[in-house]
Amino acid sequence: MLYFSNNRPMETRTVDLSWLCLVILLGIVLIAAIFGTRSGLRYAKRIMDAQNRGAFDDMNTPKQKGRFRWLALMALSGVIGAMGSLAIILLQRFGIILIPVGIVFASLGVFGVLGAIAGYLMQREINRRL
Repeated sequence: MLYFSNNRPMETRTVDLSWLCLVILLGIVLIAAIFGTRSGLRYAKRIMDAQNRGAFDDMNTPKQKGRFRWLALMALSGVIGAMGSLAIILLQRFGIILIPVGIVFASLGVFGVLGAIAGYLMQREINRRL
């Protein structure tokens, strides 16, 4: 507030622009969602075209099936383990489970890395056939 010489406050007009932060954030998220969806659809179309021309037929051999089963099992255990770690963190918040936080975050990191590595290896196999 501004004060005149007789110490009475002078009212000033202010503009509230806090809504602008929310609008900008939502705009960025919307743009990212649109471009991410378009990219995903293009990638899915490439995979479908490659399937139609038979690029993935060699994945049905017994050797490849066993390998992809292990990759899928590794990815699944990573996702389920990470979800379990997050559930334990949530239960710790309410005091139901008392496990040291460092152990829970370490297991979350291990399972997250396990799932990420499996996903990377699976995507590399798919991209190699495209």
